[in-house]
Amino acid sequence: MVRTLSHSQARAFYDRFGAKQDLQGWYEDAAVDDLVAHLSLGDARHVAEFGCGTGRLAARLLASQLPPWARYTAADQSATMVGLARDRTRGDSTRCQVTQGDGTPRWPVDDGAADRLLSTYVTDLLSDEDITALLTDAWRALAPGGLLGLVSLTRGEGVLSRVVTGLWETAHRLNPVWVGGCRPLALRGYLPDRWTVTHHRVLTVLGLGSEVLVARKVDAGSAAA
Repeated sequence: MVRTLSHSQARAFYDRFGAKQDLQGWYEDAAVDDLVAHLSLGDARHVAEFGCGTGRLAARLLASQLPPWARYTAADQSATMVGLARDRTRGDSTRCQVTQGDGTPRWPVDDGAADRLLSTYVTDLLSDEDITALLTDAWRALAPGGLLGLVSLTRGEGVLSRVVTGLWETAHRLNPVWVGGCRPLALRGYLPDRWTVTHHRVLTVLGLGSEVLVARKVDAGSAAA
């Protein structure tokens, strides 16, 4: 069994980590850019984000990617991160709501209320059971035809990546706190077959691999139509 941080351990770590999370952009940005490019955000009505961190992605999408009528609902279990995200999206407070969750793997919206679901560099922090629960709940939260977009650490390509991944996995095995609780995943393997994958890519930056996954919810009625 893979050792992961408990919800309380993860919350305590990210309460301390705070704004330093943005320093990880050197390896995260390329994958997040790729995700954004494949989510058709120009016609989105309601976006929900699980694990919004400092609100950097929310602020970016509200400022330049989403139509003015779109709503954004974000959640994070860290009080520090919620405070940072609220400050960052204050100018869009009429259409952006940031709430604090308890670590439960659940999207912060009612059934079928969102047409885009996002989570970046969060699933790699979760236990296998929580990843499965989060993806199961995505089906509940997403409207038919909506898109689920995920980014996580993964095993990259090339010799350098194998070395970096090996070192990262060793550190995680010894003490998950050393790497913020995150570990490389094969994210697509967790996605149930009922989803239709519309985009899948692995990007490697200086040996660190990131997996980008976009999938569409197509229920039986939509497929028949």
